Amino acid sequence: MKALIIGAGFSGLSTAAYLAKQGYEVTVLEKHDGPGGRGRQWKKDGYTFDMGPSWYWMPDVFEKFFADFGKKPSDYYQLDRLDPSYSVFFEAGPMEIP
Repeated sequence: MKALIIGAGFSGLSTAAYLAKQGYEVTVLEKHDGPGGRGRQWKKDGYTFDMGPSWYWMPDVFEKFFADFGKKPSDYYQLDRLDPSYSVFFEAGPMEIP
C-alpha cells in the first residue's frame, strides 16, 4: 500500500515513520527544502532561529517514539541545559528564568 503525507513537520514525519514501519510505501511532500512546520530553522545575518520548540518538553514522548524503532534520542542528538533557560525582555529590563 502507498501513503502520501503532506508536510514534513514533526507530525508528518512521525506518521510517515510509523506507516513505513507497517510496510507502507510512504511519500512525504514538503514545500520547504528541509524539515517543515515546527522543525524548521530560519537563518538571517549569521543567526539561526528555531521555528519550533526552544526547550525540551515531555522527554518521555520522544523516548517512546525512538524506542518504537529500536533507538534512543541520544543516538541522534545531545541535549545541553541552558543557563538561564530563557530570558523575557520587558521595558524595564530582562528577567532571566533559571
